[in-house]
Amino acid sequence: MFNRKSVLTLFLLSLFIFSVLFSGCSTPTQSSSQAQADSTPQTSTNEEKTTPQITLHIAARAGNISDALAEMGKKYKEQTNVDVQVVGMPYNELKEAIVLDVKNKGGAYDLVTLDDPWMPEFGEGKLLTNLDSYFPNGLDSDFVEKSVALGKHPYGTGSLYAVPMVGNVQLFYYRKDLLDKYNLTPPKTWDDVLKIAKLITEKEAPNVYGYVIRGQRGNPIVSDFLPVFWAYGGEVIDENNKPHVNSEAGIKAMETYLKLKKYSPKGVETFDTDQIANALTQGQVAMTIAWPAWVSKVDNPESSKVVGKIDFSVVPGQVKDSAAMIGNWLLGIPSTSNNKEEAVKFLKWVTSKEVQKEMALKFGVPPTRKSLYNDKELVEKYRYYPSQLDALEHSVARPRTPYWSQIEDVWGLYLSQIVSGQIGIKEGLDKANSEIEKILK
Repeated sequence: MFNRKSVLTLFLLSLFIFSVLFSGCSTPTQSSSQAQADSTPQTSTNEEKTTPQITLHIAARAGNISDALAEMGKKYKEQTNVDVQVVGMPYNELKEAIVLDVKNKGGAYDLVTLDDPWMPEFGEGKLLTNLDSYFPNGLDSDFVEKSVALGKHPYGTGSLYAVPMVGNVQLFYYRKDLLDKYNLTPPKTWDDVLKIAKLITEKEAPNVYGYVIRGQRGNPIVSDFLPVFWAYGGEVIDENNKPHVNSEAGIKAMETYLKLKKYSPKGVETFDTDQIANALTQGQVAMTIAWPAWVSKVDNPESSKVVGKIDFSVVPGQVKDSAAMIGNWLLGIPSTSNNKEEAVKFLKWVTSKEVQKEMALKFGVPPTRKSLYNDKELVEKYRYYPSQLDALEHSVARPRTPYWSQIEDVWGLYLSQIVSGQIGIKEGLDKANSEIEKILK
């Protein structure tokens, strides 16, 4: 038998062994927990480092606009690590691609460039993201007011859906050296233009023609004809939503337009932007209506044969004073974009004063900020900039209707048929007016 002392010794020994075993079992668990706690911040940091890179996709008008955006996109990636991919498309394909993608909820594009007449259609169709919350105080006062109005729906008074990026407005270009040669003054009316065009064509052709029209079907010929139409007092759509393209003013304007064709080079029925810019910079024509972005190289000796010979003015008037057509390109965010916050950041950056200046210098993209039209460096390169600002501030927008694209297609079809001699003036304009009336109904 154990005595009391042996029992006490045995109890103490058992207690010691139990304590050691318990301590041995608990130590690894505690160490594991501590190790997990210590590793938590590192795991979080690793997750941040492996966050997928954002890519913004932009659908843009092919040419200097898409080229400028692509180049600026590279610079933006260097600053933010956000990749920018630009898809350049021809005019007609661009609009169709954007509309189909949004309506099908494709989400292929995060930003899109828009010709300003598309804005009513895009606004009513809810194809764009409302930008009011991102610009609570509106765009800053440096933007040209007439340009800002184009990106609002309803026009000028509604919410902001797009920011003006390309400040195009029509100007009238003429060969100052040829006018001086024949003691002529710059034309004020379209009657003056016809007289000068006739004289120069008779004296200088086939080396130089008096004028050049932009006769390609659709948007090109409508954009080229509208300033003449307005000058004769023409009104596309009245306050009652009725078309009047076949009015007496429309007939007189088309008569003048056909006379202008007579003093133009051969083949102008198919002329578009490239042909107009080439004809002007290569010294083939004496006068034309031109968008500034087309002829940014007019004073560049590497691309122009008429450096220092071209001058410019407001578009001539007739019954009414000159009214230059505004033709801005806007930048908006589709309602289906999956990267709206990042798209807004790029939108603000690319329309900033610094970036717009760089695009103007490198790609001839006219800005939408007033201060840049008086920027010394830009004016030295583009001497017409002060005149362009004046034209912008006194410009006229095309009819603000969601059906403008359809109207333009129909009107442009019949205008091109008239110019090519397929149909007479009155018959062509009557048919155009009838079809436009159906569209508006």
